[in-house]
Amino acid sequence: MKGHEASIGPGVPSFPLARGIMTALLAFSLFPVIWVALTSVKSETAIFSIPPKILVWPDFSSYVKFLGFGRESALRFLWSSALVSVMTTLATLLLASPAAYAFSRYHFRREKELLFLMLATRLLPPVTAVVPLYLAFRYFGLLDTWFILILVYTALNIPFATWLMKAFFDGIPRELEEAAAMDGCGAVRTLARVTFPLASSGIAATSIFVFLLAWNEFMFAFMFTNVKARTMPVRLAETMGEMQIFWQDMASLSTLIMLPALAVGFFMQRYLIRALTAGAVK
Repeated sequence: MKGHEASIGPGVPSFPLARGIMTALLAFSLFPVIWVALTSVKSETAIFSIPPKILVWPDFSSYVKFLGFGRESALRFLWSSALVSVMTTLATLLLASPAAYAFSRYHFRREKELLFLMLATRLLPPVTAVVPLYLAFRYFGLLDTWFILILVYTALNIPFATWLMKAFFDGIPRELEEAAAMDGCGAVRTLARVTFPLASSGIAATSIFVFLLAWNEFMFAFMFTNVKARTMPVRLAETMGEMQIFWQDMASLSTLIMLPALAVGFFMQRYLIRALTAGAVK
């Protein structure tokens, strides 16, 4: 038994070694997050102390400032980011799900070329679209609105979401849909009762990725908004002044940006793990 615990097969690391490697990778991944969170509750003196101080008396002045209702409040930026990210996720799923299902179940001329063309839209640097989009939105008077951010983010994420969800629809046996049709279910009812529930893990995984991409996007939010629709990444960039960098404010805003993303990942992790391991065991 001990020999089995020491090694589970040729070329496979032993359990203690695997735990050590995973622990080291986890520590390496979490160290920047923990350090930023600690920096957010340090005073300016403690931030620049040498050697660095880890255990300090917490200073929550930045959080009070950003989560309050004063002139420096970041609540409206949080609201903008949350609204844009949630609406982008819903719009992307609403448009990409039927497209992914169509590519998975129906075969037509130029199918592969159309799929590649959708993916090719992500091969170009997004910065190449900034100038024409800015001129178009200015002409229609849509600058500094949530609508243009939702529109741009949805357009950027539809190809990625379509490709990702197509793989999950491909993994659902057609026989299940045929059996539902034989039992009297129509096409829409079959999708609602059979196909989409079976693809729920893939839809959840796609929604996580789309939400995080929209939540963390900076360039379009910086170029297309000014006051009303500014998001948290843009507010974070404003902590860099002309003469100095406000490190505590930057760390506090970074922590506020990370918390919703961590919360979404934590509560949706079972769907994400199920989606990533789909098809691993036959």
